[in-house]
Amino acid sequence: MLLPPINEIKKRRLALGISQKKLASSVGTSQSLIAKIESSRVHPSYDVVRKIFEFLDRAEQPRTGLAKDIEKKDLVWIKRSDKVRDAAEKMKQYGFSQLPIRDDKEEICVGSISERQIVNASLSANDPKAFYDRPVIEVMEQQFPVVDETIPVTAVAMLLQHSQAILTARRGKIVGIITPSDLLAASSGVRSNYRSSSKD
Repeated sequence: MLLPPINEIKKRRLALGISQKKLASSVGTSQSLIAKIESSRVHPSYDVVRKIFEFLDRAEQPRTGLAKDIEKKDLVWIKRSDKVRDAAEKMKQYGFSQLPIRDDKEEICVGSISERQIVNASLSANDPKAFYDRPVIEVMEQQFPVVDETIPVTAVAMLLQHSQAILTARRGKIVGIITPSDLLAASSGVRSNYRSSSKD
């Protein structure tokens, strides 16, 4: 695993308000060694540096928040065999601009569909009415990324730069969704308008 530069240790420790003594006791080393590492007077082992950065990462998580802190539970899914019309109506009903698509039998994500995609595809279709009667599996896009709900919100923000939404999982089971509006609401302190439902 590639670690950050050693000179980041002091900066991050001070930003978190952690003393050298506290850092040393948390990673199982001495305060004097931490002082020497921070002043570049020693070349510490990889294992010691790894433990330090792992501790700092954990210490930073409550401040930045975790995915589970902003995820919306009780997902609104659309099934792969449902019609595009069903997806459009469900988006309108719940005020969503995208939906995850699940398998007909198992609650696993197989794709996604968005309001923008439906509009663009219907405009280019020879028969728009027939298009809305097609199953979503025929027009679906790539599935949303699935991440563990314990990852930091900062990592969620990076993923949302490339995806309309991400799904969160607990012990391998999908339990929630995060969209850019949820992230914005969390950072601004404004509650998201996302309304959740367990209906299919």
